[in-house]
Amino acid sequence: MAFHSKDPLISRMTRVFMSHGRIRTAQKIIDGALTILKTEMGVQEPVKLLYQAVENVKPLIETRSMVIGARKIPVPRPVNPERQEGLAFRYLRTAMRNRKEYGSDRRLANELMAASKKEGEARKTRDYQHITAEANRIFVR
Repeated sequence: MAFHSKDPLISRMTRVFMSHGRIRTAQKIIDGALTILKTEMGVQEPVKLLYQAVENVKPLIETRSMVIGARKIPVPRPVNPERQEGLAFRYLRTAMRNRKEYGSDRRLANELMAASKKEGEARKTRDYQHITAEANRIFVR
């Protein structure tokens, strides 16, 4: 359906999902996933679901290592909005690759559906990052 040429979020997601310079393969995976969402899963607007899934996976806070008194201490910091989006794409990519289903487009479609419901491995990664930041809250200056 050529979703990749119309939307800047999908275009950026394509570049994150690309490996070894194969942009056409990444475009096929993302287009295939959005097509599966529309035809098989009955989603009326798959691009809107993609935006919702990315929004649900974006981390708001992360831990950064700082050297304080000859020790490396993890200090929680807010995440820049552009970095939030990039991390969300990476979480979705990793979760997609860890799924045990046949076909990358089907795995991505299922992970996007789970992420839009605030479930799935990508959301768990984000929640774990938030828990880690909350545990290291005592180091904030």
